[in-house]
Amino acid sequence: MKYKIFIINLDRSVERYQHALAQLAAWPDLPIERISAADGRVLSDAELNQYYSLSLNQQHYHKLLKPGEKGCYISHIWCWQQIVAQQLDFALILEDDFIVNGDLAGLLNYVCSLPSDWHFLKLAMPNKQQKIIQASAAGPWQKVAFVKNPVSTVAQVVSNSGAQQLLAKAVPFYRPIDVMLQYTFELGIRAEAVWPLIFKPDLSFESNINTKKREPNNRWVFYWQRLYFFWANLQHNLKHYGLSALMRARKWPNPSGRTHLSN
Repeated sequence: MKYKIFIINLDRSVERYQHALAQLAAWPDLPIERISAADGRVLSDAELNQYYSLSLNQQHYHKLLKPGEKGCYISHIWCWQQIVAQQLDFALILEDDFIVNGDLAGLLNYVCSLPSDWHFLKLAMPNKQQKIIQASAAGPWQKVAFVKNPVSTVAQVVSNSGAQQLLAKAVPFYRPIDVMLQYTFELGIRAEAVWPLIFKPDLSFESNINTKKREPNNRWVFYWQRLYFFWANLQHNLKHYGLSALMRARKWPNPSGRTHLSN
């Protein structure tokens, strides 16, 4: 299969790119391509408005997006576009602050062996452990689905069909990229993961996205969206996995008793 590893990296962040390459040094034959990240602080309104919708943001998200959040989302869009333009079967998309601890070559070989019905595979879960609702047969690697798609976009695999679907449904954007990708029922993508999760973010780097400035928070939109997400995600899970699987997920934190990298 034809695939690449895309590393999203700001031009000014030379140290972060060298760190990323060092993380992948154990696999010198893997095809790596640097994606020059979009810098939301310097893009013009015209450039941003090719991808970002202020009106949708005000309707469907509780605060305005920061320049770094806009740049991060646009950088992922550029990766999706490259998957399609280069006619790749899939790409491993990495933000440049990742740590990898596991058999990356084995993981990619596993992805190559999967049937072509998947769209998006998470490879990291740095925050709250999400419950697993479905898992493939036990083995060195498993494809799993979560009750709620984890946040963070530090590491994921996107198929060609997944990239096309995201370009059709996730643009223009109005939420942060990691939040938008939780709304799989709107995007029409199969968002799953490969277990064990061998990536996590390197917290020693200062964030290029978060700033101390706080945007005004529309609490009404916040609570309305939480209620909407809860019901829409519940309906999605019931439709695709069934009530028994959803109930079982409450007692099934991870397959094979294995913990993920961030524990």
